[in-house]
Amino acid sequence: MDYKYIEQLLEKYFECDTTLEEEQILRAFFAQQNVPIRLLPYRQLFTETARSKKEETLGSDFDNRILAIISEQESREPRRVKARIVTMQRRLRPLYKAAACVAVVLALGQAAQMPYTGDSEEQENIARTISKPNIMKQENTVAKTDSTAKAEQQTIVPVAN
Repeated sequence: MDYKYIEQLLEKYFECDTTLEEEQILRAFFAQQNVPIRLLPYRQLFTETARSKKEETLGSDFDNRILAIISEQESREPRRVKARIVTMQRRLRPLYKAAACVAVVLALGQAAQMPYTGDSEEQENIARTISKPNIMKQENTVAKTDSTAKAEQQTIVPVAN
Protein backbone atom coordinates (compact mmCIF):
# COMPACT_ATOMS: atom_id res chain seq x y z
CA MET A 1 0.00 0.00 0.00
CA ASP A 2 1.25 3.47 -0.89
CA TYR A 3 1.23 6.00 1.94
CA LYS A 4 2.32 9.04 -0.07
CA TYR A 5 -0.78 11.02 0.92
CA ILE A 6 -0.10 10.43 4.62
CA GLU A 7 3.54 11.45 4.19
CA GLN A 8 2.44 14.61 2.41
CA LEU A 9 0.00 15.36 5.22
CA LEU A 10 2.80 14.84 7.75
CA GLU A 11 5.01 17.33 5.90
CA LYS A 12 2.16 19.84 5.84
CA TYR A 13 1.50 19.16 9.53
CA PHE A 14 5.10 19.95 10.52
CA GLU A 15 5.00 23.10 8.40
CA CYS A 16 1.75 24.09 10.19
CA ASP A 17 -0.25 24.18 6.95
CA THR A 18 -2.85 21.50 7.67
CA THR A 19 -6.52 22.09 8.17
CA LEU A 20 -8.56 20.54 10.97
CA GLU A 21 -9.94 17.90 8.61
CA GLU A 22 -6.44 16.85 7.52
CA GLU A 23 -5.36 16.55 11.13
CA GLN A 24 -8.42 14.36 11.78
CA ILE A 25 -7.31 12.15 8.89
CA LEU A 26 -3.84 11.80 10.44
CA ARG A 27 -5.31 10.97 13.87
CA ALA A 28 -7.59 8.36 12.35
CA PHE A 29 -4.73 6.84 10.35
CA PHE A 30 -2.40 6.55 13.37
CA ALA A 31 -5.25 5.15 15.53
CA GLN A 32 -5.29 2.05 13.28
CA GLN A 33 -3.38 -1.10 14.17
CA ASN A 34 -1.70 -1.43 10.76
CA VAL A 35 0.76 1.46 10.63
CA PRO A 36 3.91 1.04 8.51
CA ILE A 37 7.19 0.77 10.41
CA ARG A 38 8.67 3.95 8.90
CA LEU A 39 5.67 5.96 10.20
CA LEU A 40 5.59 4.43 13.71
CA PRO A 41 7.64 7.22 15.32
CA TYR A 42 4.81 9.66 14.53
CA ARG A 43 2.11 7.42 15.98
CA GLN A 44 2.60 8.49 19.59
CA LEU A 45 2.31 12.16 18.61
CA PHE A 46 -1.17 11.74 17.19
CA THR A 47 -2.45 9.20 19.72
CA GLU A 48 -1.41 11.41 22.66
CA THR A 49 -3.34 14.35 21.27
CA ALA A 50 -6.42 12.14 20.97
CA ARG A 51 -6.01 10.97 24.60
CA SER A 52 -5.55 14.49 25.88
CA LYS A 53 -8.89 15.51 24.36
CA LYS A 54 -10.61 12.63 26.13
CA GLU A 55 -9.27 13.76 29.51
CA GLU A 56 -11.47 15.80 31.79
CA THR A 57 -11.74 19.42 30.82
CA LEU A 58 -13.12 22.35 32.74
CA GLY A 59 -16.85 22.79 32.55
CA SER A 60 -18.67 25.90 31.48
CA ASP A 61 -19.68 26.65 35.08
CA PHE A 62 -16.09 26.50 36.40
CA ASP A 63 -15.66 30.27 36.55
CA ASN A 64 -18.94 30.71 38.40
CA ARG A 65 -17.99 28.05 40.98
CA ILE A 66 -14.60 29.64 41.65
CA LEU A 67 -16.09 33.12 41.98
CA ALA A 68 -18.70 31.76 44.42
CA ILE A 69 -15.98 30.18 46.58
CA ILE A 70 -14.01 33.43 46.62
CA SER A 71 -17.01 35.56 47.54
CA GLU A 72 -17.97 33.08 50.28
CA GLN A 73 -14.51 33.35 51.85
CA GLU A 74 -14.60 37.13 51.68
CA SER A 75 -18.00 37.23 53.37
CA ARG A 76 -16.67 35.11 56.27
CA GLU A 77 -13.40 37.03 56.66
CA PRO A 78 -13.33 40.50 55.24
CA ARG A 79 -9.93 41.54 54.04
CA ARG A 80 -8.09 43.85 56.32
CA VAL A 81 -5.43 46.05 54.89
CA LYS A 82 -2.89 47.25 57.39
CA ALA A 83 -1.22 50.57 56.68
CA ARG A 84 2.54 50.60 56.86
CA ILE A 85 4.48 53.37 58.46
CA VAL A 86 7.46 54.23 56.31
CA THR A 87 10.19 55.97 58.27
CA MET A 88 12.78 58.32 56.84
CA GLN A 89 15.50 55.75 57.54
CA ARG A 90 13.65 53.17 55.46
CA ARG A 91 13.23 55.66 52.62
CA LEU A 92 16.94 56.49 52.63
CA ARG A 93 18.09 52.86 52.87
CA PRO A 94 18.79 52.55 49.10
CA LEU A 95 20.94 55.67 49.29
CA TYR A 96 22.88 54.19 52.21
CA LYS A 97 23.53 51.08 50.16
CA ALA A 98 24.72 53.12 47.19
CA ALA A 99 27.03 55.21 49.39
CA ALA A 100 28.50 52.06 50.93
CA CYS A 101 29.15 50.62 47.46
CA VAL A 102 30.90 53.81 46.36
CA ALA A 103 33.02 53.81 49.53
CA VAL A 104 34.08 50.21 48.95
CA VAL A 105 35.03 50.92 45.34
CA LEU A 106 37.05 53.99 46.32
CA ALA A 107 38.83 52.08 49.11
CA LEU A 108 39.73 49.28 46.72
CA GLY A 109 41.00 51.79 44.18
CA GLN A 110 43.15 53.49 46.80
CA ALA A 111 44.53 50.15 47.98
CA ALA A 112 45.39 49.19 44.42
CA GLN A 113 47.44 52.37 43.99
CA MET A 114 49.61 51.79 47.07
CA PRO A 115 52.98 50.15 46.40
CA TYR A 116 53.56 46.62 47.56
CA THR A 117 57.02 47.24 49.08
CA GLY A 118 56.10 49.52 51.95
CA ASP A 119 59.21 51.80 51.72
CA SER A 120 57.34 54.82 50.51
CA GLU A 121 59.97 57.30 51.78
CA GLU A 122 62.68 55.60 49.77
CA GLN A 123 60.53 55.64 46.68
CA GLU A 124 59.72 59.32 47.20
CA ASN A 125 63.45 60.14 47.46
CA ILE A 126 64.11 58.24 44.24
CA ALA A 127 61.27 60.07 42.55
CA ARG A 128 62.64 63.45 43.71
CA THR A 129 66.15 62.73 42.47
CA ILE A 130 64.82 61.66 39.11
CA SER A 131 62.62 64.70 38.68
CA LYS A 132 65.01 67.27 40.31
CA PRO A 133 68.61 66.13 40.49
CA ASN A 134 70.40 67.42 43.60
CA ILE A 135 73.68 68.12 41.86
CA MET A 136 74.82 71.73 42.27
CA LYS A 137 75.90 73.25 39.03
CA GLN A 138 79.34 74.81 39.33
CA GLU A 139 80.47 77.20 36.71
CA ASN A 140 83.18 75.68 34.59
CA THR A 141 84.84 73.70 37.32
CA VAL A 142 87.28 72.16 34.86
CA ALA A 143 88.18 75.55 33.42
CA LYS A 144 88.73 76.99 36.88
CA THR A 145 91.12 74.27 37.86
CA ASP A 146 93.12 74.78 34.65
CA SER A 147 93.27 78.55 35.11
CA THR A 148 94.26 78.24 38.76
CA ALA A 149 97.04 75.85 37.82
CA LYS A 150 98.38 78.37 35.27
CA ALA A 151 98.15 81.15 37.84
CA GLU A 152 100.11 79.13 40.34
CA GLN A 153 102.81 78.46 37.75
CA GLN A 154 103.14 82.14 37.04
CA THR A 155 103.41 83.10 40.66
CA ILE A 156 106.23 80.70 41.29
CA VAL A 157 109.40 82.52 40.43
CA PRO A 158 112.55 80.52 39.99
CA VAL A 159 115.31 81.57 42.27
CA ALA A 160 118.74 82.00 40.65
CA ASN A 161 121.81 81.00 42.56
